Amino acid sequence: PVILDYLASKNIPSNDLVVVSPDVGGVARARAFAKKLSDAPLAIVDKRRHGHNVAE
Repeated sequence: PVILDYLASKNIPSNDLVVVSPDVGGVARARAFAKKLSDAPLAIVDKRRHGHNVAE
């Protein structure tokens, strides 16, 4: 992916990065990105829904 190439070109240390998943459904994808970024930390947003298609 383009973002991985971009971040690699910037020589940002992995401990200065955090990969964030917008919800539980994106965790596997975010974890894969974090792993490719030298095991950068991973955060998951705890999104709650109060109704259909309504996120808080």
